[in-house]
Amino acid sequence: MNGEEDNIHPAFFAFVEKALASEFEGGPVELIKVASRADFVHPHTGHYFTFRLPFSGKCVDWELLFDPENPARPPDFLCVEDINCDPEIYCQTVQFWDSGQSDCLIELLHQLKQIYKIYQVSQIMTFSKSAEIYQSLVNAGVTEENIEACYLPEERKFNFLIKLNTSNEGLPKAKELGSSLFYAGLLYSLGMDGKILTHSLIISPYLGHILGSFLEQLHLTFSASQTVDVNVLHEFNATLDRVLNKIRQKHRRGREIVSALLGLYPSNVVFYDEDLYSQVTLLFKWDNARYVAHLESLELEGETKLCLFAIDCPVKTSKDENVPYTETETVTLMHKPSSPGFSKHLYKTLSSKIRLFINRAKKHVSST
Repeated sequence: MNGEEDNIHPAFFAFVEKALASEFEGGPVELIKVASRADFVHPHTGHYFTFRLPFSGKCVDWELLFDPENPARPPDFLCVEDINCDPEIYCQTVQFWDSGQSDCLIELLHQLKQIYKIYQVSQIMTFSKSAEIYQSLVNAGVTEENIEACYLPEERKFNFLIKLNTSNEGLPKAKELGSSLFYAGLLYSLGMDGKILTHSLIISPYLGHILGSFLEQLHLTFSASQTVDVNVLHEFNATLDRVLNKIRQKHRRGREIVSALLGLYPSNVVFYDEDLYSQVTLLFKWDNARYVAHLESLELEGETKLCLFAIDCPVKTSKDENVPYTETETVTLMHKPSSPGFSKHLYKTLSSKIRLFINRAKKHVSST
C-alpha cells in the first residue's frame, strides 16, 4: 500500500485491503494516495482514495470519496482524466453497492474500468485509422469484451490490448505464488497512421510461472506485421495453445510419476512439488548410512534428471571442505506412467541405480 495503510479509516480498511489483493487483467491495482477533508491526514482518518487501474498498457487513476460519517453509503468517484461521468452513469454504477459484502469495492473498481473502456472506445472512433482497426478486429471475430483500446494524446498514439482465447483447464496450480488469474494478451502501440510502433506479450504472474522456460520461446515466435493482423493473432494464439498442451501433458506425467513413487516408497518420500509435480526427493537408509535420491525435470519425453547424494560418505573439495559424495545422471523411463507395467519398471530402474550408487560411494570413500 506504499506506506499509506496507517492513514486509512478503519471503516474502509477491509474494503481497500481486499481490493489491493485482487487481480485485474493487464496488471496490478495500486493505491497511490490516501487523503481526507482536512489538509493533513491524521492516522486512521483517510477516506479519500486514489486507485490506479491497469488499462491497455497504461494506467488510469480514479478518486473514490467515502463519507466516514456514513460508511455504508457508496462513494463518489472521479476519473483523474476527467471523462465526464454523467449522473445516470453514477446511479447505474453504485446501485449494486452493498457495504455488507467485502468485495463490493472490487466490483466497483471493475465497473469504473468498464466506464473508462466505453469512454476510450468513443475516443478511438473519432480517428478514422484507429476506428478502422477496431472495427476490423470485431468483424474478424474478436469480441469487444476482449479488446482494450485507448488514445494517448500526449504521445500521439493508440494502444490496443487484445486478450487471447486460452483455457487454464488441466494446468497445474501455483499455491505458493498466491496468484490464480489466468490471462494473456497482445499489446500493440500504433502511430496515428495505424502502423505498429511496438508490440509485446502481457501475461498474468500465474501464467508466467506456469510457462517457465517456454516463455522465452513464445517471445521469439511472436512476430508482427506493420499493422494489426488478425491472422498473426490467431497464429500466436494457436502457438500458445500448443505450449499449454505440452505443459498439461508434462504436468500429468509428473503427477503420475510422483503418485507411483508415493505408492512404491511411502515412507521414503520426504518432499515433492505439490503444484507442478516437477521434482520429488526420497531418503533411504542402509547400514546406518543415509542416501538421498532427488528426481527433477520429469520431462514429457521420459528423460528425468536423477541426483544421488551419500550424506554419510563425505569427500573433500578443492577448498578442503567435506561434502556428500554426489552423482548426477539422466534416467530414461521407457514406460508411460499410465501403462500397467510402469510402477514395476520405475521400481526396478530406481532400485538398481541406488544400489550401484551406494557401492560406488563406499568404494570412493574407502579409497580416499
